[in-house]
Amino acid sequence: MLRNGNPRPLQWADKTMSVMRADLLEACEKDLAGLPSHCLFDPDCSDVDAETFYEFSFFAEEDHRAAGGRPEPVLHTVEGLRSRVLHQYAQEAALLSVEEHDLLIRTVLFGGRTPLTDWNELLPARGLSRRLWCRVEGEGASSTLVMPRQLCASALLLLASDSYKKVRELVEQVHENIDNTLYLLGAVQAAGPVHHMESLLKDTFVADRRDLFERFLLVGYDYVYDRSGKLLLIHPGLAEPERMMDYACANLDPAALSSASDSVGDLESPLYEQMLSLLLDVTRPEITPEDAVEDLIILAKQEVPYADMEAILSSMLICQVTPEMRRALREISNRVPRWLTLGTSRVQ
Repeated sequence: MLRNGNPRPLQWADKTMSVMRADLLEACEKDLAGLPSHCLFDPDCSDVDAETFYEFSFFAEEDHRAAGGRPEPVLHTVEGLRSRVLHQYAQEAALLSVEEHDLLIRTVLFGGRTPLTDWNELLPARGLSRRLWCRVEGEGASSTLVMPRQLCASALLLLASDSYKKVRELVEQVHENIDNTLYLLGAVQAAGPVHHMESLLKDTFVADRRDLFERFLLVGYDYVYDRSGKLLLIHPGLAEPERMMDYACANLDPAALSSASDSVGDLESPLYEQMLSLLLDVTRPEITPEDAVEDLIILAKQEVPYADMEAILSSMLICQVTPEMRRALREISNRVPRWLTLGTSRVQ
């Protein structure tokens, strides 16, 4: 989802990954609340709603880009939008983001309705809504994703096909590669993953669907546009993406990426476990111990000063920071690899 706003004037306590995630989900909830109470494929949907659906959909953004920013005025109709959705439904379903795909399977198996039990599911629900497949009923903890019967039936047939399963296996490879890259470097130019998808999927039924490859990225990852207007995928904990725009790579060799990821995991896992053991049962109700430790590690990757990290740690707790916590935090601050160079910090 697009990262809006300039967080630089904020204190680091307001730029942790958990805080930024909450802000993003709140914006997502507002987007969904502004949609019509029915879906494009519901019987009571009429042409009066067509423009609202179109403007919220991916079609509006893609048509605008394809026309060089000056699309011809078009009167959209419900039937026209339905035709566009159904024409590429099989390809689009195969290229859903990982979270969208998981939510789709659950929705289909539940007969077209599934409760959104986790606030994080609002993002894939928004993605499926922007594809004009679904709608969201209710708000907050009572939200439900609803998918029309005809799309559910088509999805069931697709999920069982070998060609679909082959594409999903390759898409999972791309997702893992992007996830590892973002964790190691903080940001990556979208052109690299798009090229990777084009190469892997060239002999499948989704070949040459660059528009759908980009949808996969726009739904599945946080992103911004760099100074030249190019898409930049960013780690959800990266607070100041503009600092990375001149350093973001296009891609990394998968073998080198896997090796680097394993090395960083071996280094960070003991630091994570040590701090986690100290924070169990002492974090504030709104943050889990796991999220607290992850926030601190991601802050260290961004060269946040130790004093700020200690203040943030203190704000997460229902008790005073102990000497053991300070030692564990100092270890995180000193030893966690930084995003720009993958080097470790200097001892402070």
